[in-house]
Amino acid sequence: MTEHTFISPTDGNEVFQAKYIPKQKGPPALNAPSMKAYISTFPALGHVTQVDQSTTTFTALLEIDESRSEGPWEVSLWHLESGEWHEAPMEPVTNTSLQPTSLQTSKTSSELHKIYFTTTVPIHLPTSFTIKFRNGADQSWKWVKEHQGVEDGLVTFNTAKSQDTRSNSLGNYVQDLNPILQSENHQSQSPATTLWSVEVPIEAASGEKPAIKDVKFGVPWGYHKFSR
Repeated sequence: MTEHTFISPTDGNEVFQAKYIPKQKGPPALNAPSMKAYISTFPALGHVTQVDQSTTTFTALLEIDESRSEGPWEVSLWHLESGEWHEAPMEPVTNTSLQPTSLQTSKTSSELHKIYFTTTVPIHLPTSFTIKFRNGADQSWKWVKEHQGVEDGLVTFNTAKSQDTRSNSLGNYVQDLNPILQSENHQSQSPATTLWSVEVPIEAASGEKPAIKDVKFGVPWGYHKFSR
């Protein structure tokens, strides 16, 4: 005996779809690996990096799901120059022998596809920088700060010099150094390190009354010349 199912007109299409059409698979969640794209760089975003030269090579690592690895990905560097932001498109590194063996400690899955990008920019340091990227010219750009919550990076000169070439005057390193301070330079066993001892005369305590003195020191390296 064959069983037949009859759908009356009053049932409409809803009954037919529920019984005979399989439920469609919804779009992937926004946090699914196939929808993710991760950016890491050197010099590092969100950190202060010291370099030895004014012409700096920036490298970016884009990690994406394998299913989207063939897309026309574009990565662009933005850096601050004389108070204005300038763009420098980054080129993909197709030669595997030129790809870095490590960039930054990645928190992503090792199964994600890796694409390296690089650009060499002659810039005046220090400078702030960030990254934007997109998957093709018809797509909108994504800023890494909004996409991953990663703050801008900062690149500065490495001004460390040998012990012999360093000044013996603390006033050369501390702007507006208080003249009442008595400083002395000491040799350090640590490379590229100078030790200083600083003394200031303070009147002795009088009976049970302690002697307290507020002493202005100065500004290390000058005003607006340090990031932290």
